[in-house]
Amino acid sequence: MNRFFDFTEKQIKFVAVLCATALILGGYLFVKSYALPAEDYSPLEIHVGEHEEALHGVFVLDPNTAPVDSLELLPGIGKVLADRIVEYRKNCRFEMEVDIISVNGIGPRMYERLKPYLKVRNW
Repeated sequence: MNRFFDFTEKQIKFVAVLCATALILGGYLFVKSYALPAEDYSPLEIHVGEHEEALHGVFVLDPNTAPVDSLELLPGIGKVLADRIVEYRKNCRFEMEVDIISVNGIGPRMYERLKPYLKVRNW
């Protein structure tokens, strides 16, 4: 049948179907893992300008490594609180998400609003 391999036509069709299935499944898994948001995070509404529509998406930060401008996007956190978080983390590391309450100006009620958007990575 084939001058390079000694396969029957049925075996060649089987290998072709197997390769096509692997490509389709690999593409699906790639899109699922990189293009779709994770289910365990709630979306954060981000307002780009005064009259522009809000953007929705997954937004999770590590308070130990997040830059000031990203911290400012968190609900209830402005320039002053973002600067306080950065100053606090220079001296102390956040071990858990709840440690952000130690920052002056952030209390338990604000922590409840921030909790879905914080994830401390222990490396």
